[in-house]
Formats: sequence, C-alpha cells, structure tokens
Amino acid sequence: MEESDTQEKIMRLIEKSLESYHQGKYDEAISGYDEVIKLDSEYGDAYYNKGIVLFDQNLFEESNKCYDQIIKIDPSHKEVWLNKGVNLFMLKKYEESIQCYDEVIKMDSKDDMGWSNKGESLVCLDRYEEAMACYDESIMINDKSAYVLFMKSKLLFDLEKYKESIQFCDKAIKADPEDSDVWFCKGNSLKKLGKNEEAEICFVRAKELEK
Repeated sequence: MEESDTQEKIMRLIEKSLESYHQGKYDEAISGYDEVIKLDSEYGDAYYNKGIVLFDQNLFEESNKCYDQIIKIDPSHKEVWLNKGVNLFMLKKYEESIQCYDEVIKMDSKDDMGWSNKGESLVCLDRYEEAMACYDESIMINDKSAYVLFMKSKLLFDLEKYKESIQFCDKAIKADPEDSDVWFCKGNSLKKLGKNEEAEICFVRAKELEK
C-alpha cells in the first residue's frame, strides 16, 4: 500500500473511531485505533485516543500502557504525562502520580493542572504543607478554577483553619455558585465557628443544588 493510501485509511479509521467513541461504542473505537496502530506503530494520536477510551471505562492500567507507548515516541508530550498521572492517582499510586506531575511542571511551570493534581496526590499522602504550596502555585496561575479553590478550602477545613476555609469557599462560589460541595464546606466551617444560622443558610442552598 502506498504511503498516501495508508494515510488516507488512517484518517478514515480515526474519524470512524472518534464517531464510535462519541456514540458510546467503546469496543468499536478501540478496534479502530488498534487498526491504525497496525498500519503505523508510531501514530501517537491513536494511542492517545485509545488511552482516553480506556480511561472512560475505568481501565486505568490499560490506559497507561497506551500513554507509555506515546512517551517512548515523544517523551515531551505534556498532556500524556498529565493523563498518566491521573490514571495513577485513580489507582492510588500517589507517589508515582506525583512523578508524572513533576514531569509536567518541569516542561511547563505555568501548568495549573500539573500543580493542582500534584496537590491532590500529596493530600492523599498526608503531606499537607506541600499540598497547600501546590494549590497556591495553581491558584497564582489560574485564580478562576472553582475546583482548585474548593480543594484548598477543603484542606484548610481539615487543618481546622475555618476562617481561611470560608474565604476560599467564597472565592470558589464566585467562580461557580452552583457547586453544592462548596456550600456544604462553607456551612461546616461556619458551624465550627458557632455561626449556626449562617451555616444553615449554606446547607439549605447546598441541598437545593443537589435536587
């Protein structure tokens, strides 16, 4: 098969596999990507997309096998290191996930997700001061991420820093007022401070959002 014919077949397979993925036909999507890999064993997009399909099925180890193939081809692929770190986090391999996020940060010190994801892994290892420093780095880069603001407020609550936790809950609510978890967190902090009426308002709002 000529190179142009091979490339044309690869593009058709990629397009069909993406369509199957969006239709929830994961097995068909994976089969398509496997066909692409047979045609070109260094076609990184096929491994990348296959990795995402496997992740969506909670097949984290299998997903990382795809990402490892890409790393062999292109070790400077930042998103692959980020995705691999997420898979390792889901497998509760927190130290290994941190190594992946460190690769991301090494490539791009302004990657807010690299910092915030590293923070989450550090929390799971009870390394709270390091985690807080990572959340702070992430927020300095992107102070509009409601999720990271919430994660910091949650950590502050766990450290019994209730007033500071409320401050970051308020920032998270400003970024996303529809997140019930943040309202619960704020309510819990207010309750710890003896502000029961204000806490109840937060709990009511949280329950409304959960309906």
